[in-house]
Formats: sequence, structure tokens, C-alpha cells
Amino acid sequence: LRLPTYPFQHQHYWLTPGRDEAATDIGAVGLDSSEHPLLGAIVRLPDSDGAVFVNRISVGTQPWLADHSVAGTVLLPGTALLELVVRAGDELGESVVSELVAEAPLVLPGAEAAQLRVTVGERDEAGLRSVSVHSRAADALDGTPWTRHVTGFLGGSRPAPAGLVSWPPPGAEPVPAEGFYDAQRAAGFEFGPLFRGLRRVWAGHDEVFAEVALPEDAEGVSGFLLHPALLDTALHAAAFLPGRSGPDAPARLPFAWSGVSVHAAGATALRVRIRPIGADDVTVDLTDATGAPVATIGALSMLPADLDRLSGRDTTGELLLRTVWEPLAVSATAQELPGAVLDLTEGETAAWPVGAAAPQRARSLVFRALEGIQRHLAAGVADEPLVVLTRAARRDPAMAAVWGLARVAQSENPGQVVLADVDEAPESRRLLPAALATGEPQLAVLGGSVTVPRLTSHEPGDAAARPLDPEGTVLVTGGTGTLGALVARRMVERHGVRRLLLTSRRGEAAPGAAALVEQLTALGASVTVAACDIGDPAQAERLVAEVPAAHPLTAVIHSAAVLDDGVFTALDPARVDRVFAPKVDGAWNLHLLTEHLDLAAFVLFSSASGTLGNAGQGNYAAGNGFLDGLAEYRRQRGLPALSLAWGLWEQASELTGALLAGAQGHLKQEVLAMSDEEGLALFDAALTGAAPAGGDADPSVLVPVKLSATALRRATHLPAVLRALVPRTRPAARRTDAAGSAEAADSLVDRLRPLAVPERLARLAETVIAHTAATLGHAGTGAIGARQAFKDLGFDSLAAVDLRNRLAAGTGLRLPATLVFDHPSPTALAEHLLDELGLAEVDREPVAERALGELRELMAVLGERLAEPADRAAVAAGLRRLAAEVHTPGPTAGSSGPAVPGTADLESATDDDILRLAEAELDLS
Repeated sequence: LRLPTYPFQHQHYWLTPGRDEAATDIGAVGLDSSEHPLLGAIVRLPDSDGAVFVNRISVGTQPWLADHSVAGTVLLPGTALLELVVRAGDELGESVVSELVAEAPLVLPGAEAAQLRVTVGERDEAGLRSVSVHSRAADALDGTPWTRHVTGFLGGSRPAPAGLVSWPPPGAEPVPAEGFYDAQRAAGFEFGPLFRGLRRVWAGHDEVFAEVALPEDAEGVSGFLLHPALLDTALHAAAFLPGRSGPDAPARLPFAWSGVSVHAAGATALRVRIRPIGADDVTVDLTDATGAPVATIGALSMLPADLDRLSGRDTTGELLLRTVWEPLAVSATAQELPGAVLDLTEGETAAWPVGAAAPQRARSLVFRALEGIQRHLAAGVADEPLVVLTRAARRDPAMAAVWGLARVAQSENPGQVVLADVDEAPESRRLLPAALATGEPQLAVLGGSVTVPRLTSHEPGDAAARPLDPEGTVLVTGGTGTLGALVARRMVERHGVRRLLLTSRRGEAAPGAAALVEQLTALGASVTVAACDIGDPAQAERLVAEVPAAHPLTAVIHSAAVLDDGVFTALDPARVDRVFAPKVDGAWNLHLLTEHLDLAAFVLFSSASGTLGNAGQGNYAAGNGFLDGLAEYRRQRGLPALSLAWGLWEQASELTGALLAGAQGHLKQEVLAMSDEEGLALFDAALTGAAPAGGDADPSVLVPVKLSATALRRATHLPAVLRALVPRTRPAARRTDAAGSAEAADSLVDRLRPLAVPERLARLAETVIAHTAATLGHAGTGAIGARQAFKDLGFDSLAAVDLRNRLAAGTGLRLPATLVFDHPSPTALAEHLLDELGLAEVDREPVAERALGELRELMAVLGERLAEPADRAAVAAGLRRLAAEVHTPGPTAGSSGPAVPGTADLESATDDDILRLAEAELDLS
């Protein structure tokens, strides 16, 4: 991270979602505030006396939550869920929690926030209201399911409060509490200062008494009925009941509450009495320091904590995606194909090469597509995209490679390339023109039906993957690299693998290889590191042949890859070939060498670039498209196969380093980096949920990627494949300009046209600077000068393409990829855009309209001031003189007084200038 060298550059480089979020004016959007730190806003339901309470919480908004960690994970205390329900009941006139049962923990990993929903229903015939608390990630994609944490009922009779005036309790004996929190830590409960308030404990015959308090310097504890940390601390005293203490006693968490009522709010210290009622239940009385009642818990069931359930929130459902092909309604009205078509189905047969020639065929098709698309882009034909026709691209690895390549061309050059996969059915060929007329950038016309690809959340089927043989060998290509090493460790720790064969070009001499072997050996694995160019058929064959028969191959994980990024127009066959060697050739070699073996898994590490079309990675996307197609080809033949099209990982590697090192990149706001644990959890979910050989319950290609729902919703030009993940929006209404051309109702040109030329240039320069900041990933525009050279800002060809696309989308202009090199600063670029938009010349009519508008505003002000008839007559005479002089081209010879500006002068005049002019002409100065 590059930090500022000057100490007074006060720019925040870390996100602090925080505390200001609570200050949002929710009343402005028609909501009521609960005035509660956790409960947030109230949505009252029409035609019902129920309500929904909504909020967003995190350790950033509620820092005290960091003091409640279980098994290394920040967990919302069960007492906080109870606080939410009690406060929600107060809002609707219910003072008793009749029943509340915990169903799932609410985990707050790292800095992530969670959306909260507390739903309270109408009163039923018994006078009770249902209540539940749900959550999901704050940045969850649309359609992500909610997790229900507690459910229960509000209402019923209020329990009689009990006081604890006699204190210390008569007959109770003091119990040493020293070492209690050390024992809790050993059991996995890592309590911070706010939750370590157990001060004194006494034991009676069959009950326990205690004193608890919040720290005197505690922050953020106001506004609660009964602070969750204080109540949680009070419940710690239950550990001192007979039979529940000692080194073998399990740590317990609240499970079910009943008969809960809070009698007084805002306590910071409590007296506590806990009595057992059965094997697992207790009743709790809480008072303040004077013995006055604070709260009563009629019954509380506390069960041993299941630490395995608290390892973290399961995000695999949000981050593991698949491609589905949705039907597209088309009416066959278009009759002819567009003029620009690259038909890659010509000369192709249904029996395409499947032997050793398959990678070469893929190269041939990719080279043809690359040349054809580059030629089309160079021709610069406006409003005529190139249609690239393929056949069987989902299961033909070579055609799938073309799709990966062309998707990047689409990202770098929006609107210039269309992908269509079409079969030979006559009805498909007849429907193709109409399908292309829909404007969809990617589609398939098969069997007379049109479908389009969309990413959606993946829900694994019921079929379980075949388990790995612990005596078998697992081959990991690229196994000494960053991701390969992570996966190798995971295979040992989580999947029971005991024999690993790791390959890299340098073998044992690879950086970190020796340390990796030592770590894996310590975990109980037998590890072999081999130097092998997996893209070389002879070396790959020798590698597989040397696997001992006593420990045959049980799984293959192909993660070997190299990058050679560059904008689409800079790619050539040599750069494609360099990327294809380890990825495409290696994958195909492994396929041929293992297709006769009884493998449990054949996993290909692909990239989301082949699905999303990451700009600057056309060759890499093509290689990954081949892997995706190979997985489907193998699955069709009854062989195990799974291609994982990875998004970004936080830990830089051979696959991700170039993406993370640069500030530029397509979808950089929309695609977030996954932590190692998130990535490995997705790997586990995909591997264990993969359909067995011959099964088709699960897809052969999955896309593990972390997307920002907020950024997706804000994106102006979202890839079509992502449209199912965000709400559908209606396009802006359009109108025609004076020339009859269609334009958006509130286009940039509309906003610029009423302005004077200097203001147009200034406004356009601001737009260029804003887009420049977005391209560079800056939080604001302060670091970008209007005349600062783009090259000095760190622009490369990929950044230039990104800025070109942003400006093209905003202006509607067809702009070259060399835009920032031809016009090397924001000001120079704005001047060029102003000229291209036809707004560089003075527009007489808008200037006159502007002057008249300002005069009308002036007259409105004068009308309020001129109450006397004489004054109004004087002003009227002055206006007549002004009108006469405006009709005169310039001042007459010998005239006295200031000259009246013409339209050119009015164009550059400020509001003050016009006001002084009016004062002089009307004798008001």
C-alpha cells in the first residue's frame, strides 16, 4: 500500500464503517426510529399491528461486540438477541417475552457487517405475538437467504418482580471466583473487559448469588434496556451452581428463554440470584445495587456450547455461483444477419478432434477470433458490432476458449462484439437474426430456442461426492505456488489426504518448497515434489507413470498457470501460446493420461476472467474458457470433472498477483478479494458437493467469487452475465434532439448545452477527472490535477481502455483506445470531448435564454422591493431604455454611460456583472 509521504495529507486509507451510520436521518425515508443502539428503524405494517425492525450491525458500529469471542469468532451474544426482542415488544405494547428459542448463532467475522430483521407479528387468539430475528451479510447479493437466529412469542402475564434487599444474602458462603475467566478462555470463551464483570460470588443451599458490573470507563453502553454484556456476565454465575463447576464442566450458552420481563432500564451494576429448576434450566432474578428489581427470567435453558457451529458464518451460498441459461423471448421479425459476422462454425464438423490435436485446434480457433475481432475494432465501424458465431461452446473446449477471449473483447469495447452459439437446426438459423436484434451481448440459439447466460447462487444437490482414498495419491500441479500450497495443506487437514505429489517447473528448488514439505510432513502426509513442465506431453506422461501402484492416483488438481496480461488490441498468437502452454496443454495432457483411471476427483483451477471477461486478460480468459469446456466435456463422457472459475484471492499468487498489484482493472469495484479461509471454504464446498462421475445433478463449472452487491447495483454497464444478481432496473426514458437522434432524457449533453462555453469546459473537465479517479481507484478527485499528465498519474494501456469506456458510456461517443495518449491531460481530453460533442462553439439561443432567465429573476427581486408607484415607473422607464440598447449592436457615438454588452459579453458575464448592469441602467445604484 502506497502511503502519503507528507504527514498532513489527511486521507483515510482504511474503511471505518461506523459510527456515523447510526446518524442517518431515517425519518427522511418515512421510517420511525427505535432510539435503540441495536434495533434501528421501525417499519410499521399497514392493515396490521405487526412491525419489522431493521438495522445493520458490525464490530465497527458496536465496538463492544469484539469483547465477546467464542472459539476465535466474534459472536453476537444471546443476551443481545433477547435485548432486541424485549425492546421490539416494548414498541408494540408487549412487556413480556413468553418464549424465545435459539436456532443459529449470529457470527460477525472481521469487519463484515450484518443486516438485522426483527419481525413481530399480530396478536393471535391467545394474545401472543410471534417474533423472530434474522440476519444476512450487509452486502449480500439479492436472493441470498436469511438466517433465522431466534424465534418465539411476546405477550402473556408479567412475572412478579423479586427484590434482593438483604445483601450479602443471609446464610450464603463466599465462593472464590479468581481464575474463572482463565478457565473460560481455556474452554474457548474469549471475553474482553466488558464481559469480565463478575465481582463476587456466594453459594447458598441450592442457589448462587453474585455481584456484577460494567467497567466504570465503558463506552457505548447507554441506550440499552439491560446491556447484553451486563446480562451475559450475570449468567456467568450459573457456572458456580452445584454440578456445573470444575474442570470437566462444559461451557454453556443460552438456548431457550421463557417468562422474561425487564422492570427497570439502564442498570450498570446488578445483584444476581440464580436457582436451578431441573437438569439444565435455571431461574434468574436481577436487581440494582439497592435491591430494587431490574429483570426476571422465569426459566432459562443453557446447553453445552457446540464450538464447531461457531467457526464462522457460512458464506458459501453467497460466494459460490453457477451459470444458468435463461430463456429469452424472441419474435422472429428480423430477416437478415448483420453485415459484420465472424462465422467460426464454417469448416467445423460435429466430430471435432479429441486426441492430441485438441489444444492445437483451440489455438487455431482463438487465433481466428483474435484476428477477426482486432480487424473489426481497427475498422471503427460505428453502430455495427461484430457477431462471432460458435457451435457447442458449452462442451467443446476449443469453442469455449473463443468465448473466454471474446468476453474480454466485449468488456474492453462495449457494444462492439456479440457472441452467439448456434446449432445447425434450420429453425435456429431462421431465429438467429431476431435473437441478435434483442441487443443481448451473449446468447445461444439451440433447437429453435434462445437462451442467455446468467450467474446465480449455487445450491448443491443431494448427491455426495465420492470420498478420496486416503491411501491414494493426490496430484497438485503448481503445488508449490501460493494457491497450490494452500490447497495442498487443505487436502491434508480437512480431506484426510496422506500422499501428495506436488509439481512445479523448478520442483524442490522452487521458493518455499522445502518449508511446505516440512509443514505437510508434520501434519502426517507423505510428500513428493517433482520438477515437471505439465504442458510437455512427455514430461506429463513420465510424471503419471511414476505414481506407485500401491498408492494410485485418486485425484488431480490442476492449478498451474502463467499470466501475460495486455489489452485486447496488443495480443498476438505468441502471447496466447505462452498462457496456453501450462494451462491448456497441461489440462489436456492430464485428461488424456487419466481418463482410463478410477479417479475420485479431477479439479481444474480456472478463473472468473473467462466468465466475466476481465479486461486486459483476453489470452488468460481464453485458456480458462478451455478448462471450463473440458470439465463439461469430461462430465458428458461420464468422467469426474469440476472447473472452479476463481475470483480474486487476497493473497497474491501467480494467478492473482498482477491483478492485485495494479490499481486498474475491469470490475475492480464489483469483484472483491477473498480471504484464504473464504477461498478454502468454497473449495471444500465445491469438492464435497461435486456430483460423482456420470452425474449431472451439479454443474461441471462453478464460479467462486466475492462480489460487492452495492457496487453491482451502482454499476452503469454491468456485464450481462451478472444481471440476475441485482434488481432489474428500467432504462431511462429517451427523446429525440433537434436532429431527430435519440438521446437519454437527462444526458450529459442536456446538462452542458444551457451553459456558456467556459462553463461547459469546466463541467466536462470535472467529469473527466471524476472518471479518472474511479479508474485509478481513488476515493476522491483531490489528487488529480486538471492539467496533470495521465502518464504521471500511472496510466497504462489497461487504465486507458477503462477510462475510454467510462467516457464513452457517459457521452455516447465512439472513442479510440488511444484517447488518453492523444489528449494527455484531463483538460486536453475535456477540450477534445467538447469539440466532439459539438459544444465548443457559442450557442446563441441558449445564451439568450440564460440572460432572459437572469433578468426574470432580477425582476422578481425588484418587484418585492418596489412598493411605491413612482419607483415602479422609474424602473419601467429604465427597462425600456435597456431594451432599446439591447437591440443596438453597440454604443452610439457620443453616448454616455456604460456600453451594453452583446450576447458574447452576456455569455461570460457573472450574476454580479448583470446585477450591476441592471442597477446602472435603472438608476438604482
